[in-house]
Amino acid sequence: MKTIKISVKDLVELIYGSGSITNLKDLKNRANEGTEIHSFWQSQYLNEDQKEVVVSETYINDDFEVTISGRIDGLLFRDNHYIVEEIKSTHIDLDKIDEETTPAHLAQAKIYAYIIAKKEELSALEIWLTYVDVESRKAKYLKNYHSFKELEDFYLKTLSDYLDWQDKILKHEDARLSSIQGLNFPFEKYRFNQRRMMAVIYRNIIAKDIAYIEAPTGLGKTIAAIFSALKAIHQPRQKIFYLTAKNDGKRTALETIELLENKGLKAKTVEITAKDSVCFLEKRDCDPKVCPYANGYYSKVFKAIEDIFENESIFSRKVIEKYARKHEVCPFELSLDLSNYSDIVICDYNYVFDPIVHLIRYFEEHVYQPIVLVDEAHNLVSRSRDMYSATINQKAFEDFLDIAHMLKPNPTYQIKEILTIFKQAQNELDKVDFIRQYQINDLLVHKLQSLLVKFDDILSNESLTFGKEEIQELYFLANRFIKMSSFYMDDFVYLLERDQEDILISIKCLNASSFIREVMDEYLESIVFFSATLKPIEYYKNLLTANRGSFNQFSSAFKQTNLLVLAVDNVSTRYHDRDQSIPRIIQTLKSMIQAKQGNYIVYFPSYYYMKQVQTKAFEEIDNVHFISQTRDMTGLERSEMMNQFSENKDQTQVFMFVMGGIFGESIDLVGELLSGVLIVGVGLPALSHYNNVLKAHYDLTFNQGFDYAYTYPGLNKVIQAVGRVIRSETDKGVAILLDDRFTMRKYLRLYPNAWSHLEVCNDPDDVYDMVKSFWDCE
Repeated sequence: MKTIKISVKDLVELIYGSGSITNLKDLKNRANEGTEIHSFWQSQYLNEDQKEVVVSETYINDDFEVTISGRIDGLLFRDNHYIVEEIKSTHIDLDKIDEETTPAHLAQAKIYAYIIAKKEELSALEIWLTYVDVESRKAKYLKNYHSFKELEDFYLKTLSDYLDWQDKILKHEDARLSSIQGLNFPFEKYRFNQRRMMAVIYRNIIAKDIAYIEAPTGLGKTIAAIFSALKAIHQPRQKIFYLTAKNDGKRTALETIELLENKGLKAKTVEITAKDSVCFLEKRDCDPKVCPYANGYYSKVFKAIEDIFENESIFSRKVIEKYARKHEVCPFELSLDLSNYSDIVICDYNYVFDPIVHLIRYFEEHVYQPIVLVDEAHNLVSRSRDMYSATINQKAFEDFLDIAHMLKPNPTYQIKEILTIFKQAQNELDKVDFIRQYQINDLLVHKLQSLLVKFDDILSNESLTFGKEEIQELYFLANRFIKMSSFYMDDFVYLLERDQEDILISIKCLNASSFIREVMDEYLESIVFFSATLKPIEYYKNLLTANRGSFNQFSSAFKQTNLLVLAVDNVSTRYHDRDQSIPRIIQTLKSMIQAKQGNYIVYFPSYYYMKQVQTKAFEEIDNVHFISQTRDMTGLERSEMMNQFSENKDQTQVFMFVMGGIFGESIDLVGELLSGVLIVGVGLPALSHYNNVLKAHYDLTFNQGFDYAYTYPGLNKVIQAVGRVIRSETDKGVAILLDDRFTMRKYLRLYPNAWSHLEVCNDPDDVYDMVKSFWDCE
């Protein structure tokens, strides 16, 4: 017999959901508003009335034992009979509210009424749905009178609909667990070290622990991680979250799950795509008057979920879009709702770790016991800091001031108070362009909170059209800043900065490991971080898991001799030496590409440096097609760029990219698609005030400020860039590292084992000879 516990509210919202998605869903800052209205209304109760009455009822049939529970707002006693009152705060015009517009509210009250009627052995009971206008405190009553039989029939019908759905979920759950038990590894042979890696992952999950795994390209990390996690599932409702920041990572995970399904796996998998990317409108606007997919979403979504659940197993973006159009519901919200019923969730890091957008539906309910797999985990250090950081800028508030007087109520006063604080910051920045402070400006936070209250009043106007977009943008900025201020502690800093004609005020997180660790300890079953680059491991453990977790390193399955690694260490690419370095870069590039026709990538630390070299290369290198990355490339432009690797096979092509950018990792160029890479510089992040703040903080906390802020993030980009060369067991290629720092001891000790045969080669003619000899040995 299946035991289920569910709240009355969750039950009726699932079966009788109604209403639309609105922009206010994300914007309303009214967490305490409902509580205030309830308290106000309940304060008028008579002495014999009861408030916040806790109730529960258990229903048992052959298959289920269901306990539903809740809290009745008011149990009133008037004229010798009971009344169940449900209080709802609202901004909607009271004249527009009736029972047809709020079926879930009425259903909730009727189930409460049934529980009371049964307990008190009543033949009938009165129900009041009381809607209280937030601004005026006026109320509208929707009164009903129901016999016990009517209430009982409604209760049983509601449970029947709910249990029909639960039966489908239970049958799938049984099929899933059975399929996992019988699931075999989908390949005849394991790759080199793959089975050892799988054993480590499995043991870590069973032990409910943290593991870091460094494994090079070609070992089969994705299938190893997902298969091992599946095999570690032994309980209902356990989920796997596969986290990846790149679309290529999502695609690989989906292909892996499809492969396992073909081998017998029965699982439901959902891919969560960013809201703006998946929106059907040309420009996202969640106003139900504008978006048909937002309008009536909650009354349509359950049928959409049932439809896709019964007919599909992998809820990819494409599949979700198909069913979202069919049922006319928002594809993004549908993906989130589907994740509630999915066994595997493929999404970005922020859906687990970001305090604003994380999937609360799991991580505040311990029953789900999620297993988390973090792909390309080296990216999480900087991403996690960003998740707990926020910036507001003076210009955004000045621009809003131009329209503030046209809004009702008028927020001009609140905007001007915030701009006064910006003016004070501007005065402090007259002689410097950057100020670091360790105490947050509490007055600014208070003024921002006051502004959001005013915005709430403006947004409560259903007919609002003018200024809505501007309010949304400023609301998000201010709300995030307020939220981040609540986390402020020793690992944060408060920054004032001049940015050309603008003033920035920022809350910057310098180390998010305590928050990442808290999520792990409170909500996760276990977590596995895996990447091709996790050295030095102390850096990642200190900045992700507060120095907790095991580290396991696995060597490459590929022959080391398939990758020629050369270091040109008699040239400096430091900022002040870059002009002088350009001739050596051109000479080295010539030597590499003249040895063999093919596709090559040159990685640079900056766009400006890249353009300098490109201009000179055009002049000095003939019969080569040069293609360079540009800033802010669209998805289509990125695809077109990647297509060029396979389109021109009759001429050498040299692609020029920025290290750490969109082409710095997660691009798969197998075989002849890439012959070699030239790495210009050690990839250090640009010198900046913020990076120097990081350096100072890491000096204090780890005594390794420069390495933590500059060296290790830079080297990570280098290793990822070189990792583009060898993508399969048959690949061969060349990697040339150009900078005198590449042969320093602190760098040499951090290189992958596959680089152990690195050779220094400083003469361009010798570079040509070594590269030519390497290719001639094929």
